[in-house]
Amino acid sequence: MTAEAQPSRRAHWLELFFDLVMVVYIGQVAHFLHGDPSWMTAVAFFAFLATAWWAWVNATLTMNLFGVRITPSVWIVVTVAMVALGLMAVAVPGALGDRAAAFALGNAAIRVVWVVPWLMSRRASGQPWWQPMLYSVLPASLWIVSIGVSTPWQYIFWAVAVAIEITLLNFLGRQRNWLSENLNVEHLAERVGLLLVIVFGESILTIISELDAHWTATSGLAAFLSFTAVSMLAWIYFGRASSAATRGLQRLQLRRSIGGIRDTVMYLPFLMVAGVTLFASALGTAVADAGHHLPQGAAVCLGAGISLFFLASVAEAIRFGAALRDALIWAPAGIVLPWALVPLAAYVPSEAAVAATVGIVAVLVTLTEVNARRMRTREDSAMADK
Repeated sequence: MTAEAQPSRRAHWLELFFDLVMVVYIGQVAHFLHGDPSWMTAVAFFAFLATAWWAWVNATLTMNLFGVRITPSVWIVVTVAMVALGLMAVAVPGALGDRAAAFALGNAAIRVVWVVPWLMSRRASGQPWWQPMLYSVLPASLWIVSIGVSTPWQYIFWAVAVAIEITLLNFLGRQRNWLSENLNVEHLAERVGLLLVIVFGESILTIISELDAHWTATSGLAAFLSFTAVSMLAWIYFGRASSAATRGLQRLQLRRSIGGIRDTVMYLPFLMVAGVTLFASALGTAVADAGHHLPQGAAVCLGAGISLFFLASVAEAIRFGAALRDALIWAPAGIVLPWALVPLAAYVPSEAAVAATVGIVAVLVTLTEVNARRMRTREDSAMADK
């Protein structure tokens, strides 16, 4: 089926159910960042987020290609995957200690289970049986073997297992043509957008939970400002970027750019999710510490979260084919300006730092809107000239 002939398709509720478990996992990983996280804590956050992210990527691609009809076999596969991801979520707080075996077992299971639809459909895809086995079973085997390995070698096994998955995505061989014709890019764009919706929702939950635990007037002010900041950042994505993502993916598919689709569905959304999670954790700490200075680690998370979100956004826009001159209107401000929050947080109370965050995000919303209107005016003029 060609890109032009693909029917419109929406995400199934079973996929949303899987995403809920994924966000529970993200919430567990976000606990690493509460309070005053160190650089090593941040490294652990990104590492643990990456292990589940590739499980989500596997689920999204598999359901996109083989989940048009939710058959009993698909239902069973997704259910097993959710159980495995749930085990990972329970184990991740102690994954560097007494729950390491459970964490490794969950990672192994969620990688093995996705090989089933690929093997069942290998004739349609023209994929030899050994390729999905290599992609799924080899990393899963490393996760299993790591259970009997002592630290720090255990962590090296985990890193190699994830690195193998990432590397093998660059060697698709003759499946490129089949993928470019059969991937439903509208579904992919919706899946990324829906996951970000839930991640933003987790941010609101974090703010409310911290306010519930610290019921004071200053915490209430910090919570209100935090809610405002999250809402405006979400507007930047869902008001402009999500629709642009669908159009960009369609252009990439017409060009048969599997590498471009891979980057904008697998790699760059990971940075967006990480950025929103960093941002939310810092806001939660600000609510808890209202009336006091925001800890340095939380201040770094605050600035880095917004900066990383915009860095991924501009990289995605350029990958979709946007002109660099359009990105230059808003990208530098979005990437650089949030870092001003780090030194500022050392001199003002937490609620004031969040107020400054609202101001910065408001500037970024304005720049985004100005750029969108400028592009729309240019497109209208081009159509009028024709």
